[in-house]
Amino acid sequence: MKSRAIAETHTDRESGVTISKLSVVILSYNTKNTTVKCIRSLIQHSPTTAKLEVIVIDNASADGSPEVIAKAFPDVKLIRNARNRGFAAACNQGIRSTNGEVVLLLNSDTELIDQSLDIMLDFITRNSDVGIAGGKLIGEDGKPQNSCQHFPTYSNLFFTKQSLLTSIKTFRRGYNKYRSIPNAVTDVDALAGGFMFLRREALKQIGLLDERFFFYVEDLDISKRMSEAGWRVVFVPQAKVLHIGGKSTALKPAKCYWWHHKSLYRYFAKHNKGFFLLNWLLGLGLVGHFTFWWLFRKLGLSKNGSK
Repeated sequence: MKSRAIAETHTDRESGVTISKLSVVILSYNTKNTTVKCIRSLIQHSPTTAKLEVIVIDNASADGSPEVIAKAFPDVKLIRNARNRGFAAACNQGIRSTNGEVVLLLNSDTELIDQSLDIMLDFITRNSDVGIAGGKLIGEDGKPQNSCQHFPTYSNLFFTKQSLLTSIKTFRRGYNKYRSIPNAVTDVDALAGGFMFLRREALKQIGLLDERFFFYVEDLDISKRMSEAGWRVVFVPQAKVLHIGGKSTALKPAKCYWWHHKSLYRYFAKHNKGFFLLNWLLGLGLVGHFTFWWLFRKLGLSKNGSK
């Protein structure tokens, strides 16, 4: 991760472009109560400098979410999918159904706690070279969560949360290094997809989320494509959101963790096409890691793999 704190500067792209509308896309999947809270907080803390457009994509929830949302928020555009299309495909539905200059992908298990939308829109307006911006995720305990990420490499996979090696002191230091959160506005590799602001101009250039990533890693992929196209990816800690976390994934932790492993493999296969042997070994390692995780979990020796 580029951990260097940066000044807010402009490039040769046109600066000072007015943002008249913020389009917010919320994906809902059996999270009725948290989705309702999310929308209420969004309306309560709506931006003062731009019009707010809210769209909810329901991925075939079975808990009555669509009916409750439609009744409670008649001004919110609701798209009901007949099946679970996954995160990337559903978010793309939302993006295509909106027309704001900036699109916010917002997790249904988040709540706005201040005027963070104004803070972020002001930053994006004054920095026309920013393609993606994200703020700080705050847990229910008041502690910051992992809001920005490094691009995955064959070596830093040893420093993941579920790695068996992180219990070793030396590797734990590596884990803490890779999971550190900047205290100032900083250019980073990638941002968490649960509170991600996308400039539509940049999306028109690089394309939408890659739908081959059914769940997980799509945020890493679009951040990488954005950087490669010359757009900045910036973490803005002054913008904050409360993130409860894991509400959808807790319903099917094993399936979600398997999706994570599949998406991680697809990321390497996509962005490291020339390393066939390494990718083959990585695939074996990911299958083995998931198998051990699943066995440990069945024996009650492991936490679930929800995000």
